[in-house]
Amino acid sequence: MESPMTEWNDDRLDELNDRMKDGFAETDKRFVRLEGEMKAGFEKVDERFEKVASREEVGELRVEMRHLNERFDRLYYLIVVTLVGLVGSLLASVVLN
Repeated sequence: MESPMTEWNDDRLDELNDRMKDGFAETDKRFVRLEGEMKAGFEKVDERFEKVASREEVGELRVEMRHLNERFDRLYYLIVVTLVGLVGSLLASVVLN
């Protein structure tokens, strides 16, 4: 088993320093590449949003979605009321028999 190093000589420190610089340089290159890719991606998304809808169209879509949500709420209410009535009828028929 190797004994732990208690002293660092200048050569080892210089080697460690060089490896750290190389590692950070590699990381910087990756971030620069990633930043470029992200900017290009966001530009594409912006272009698509401009093509897809204007503010008025988005407002109309929100109104339509609100109406659709109201219809789903009414359907949900109808299902709950029907189930409560069914369970009540079943319980009443069991109790009366």
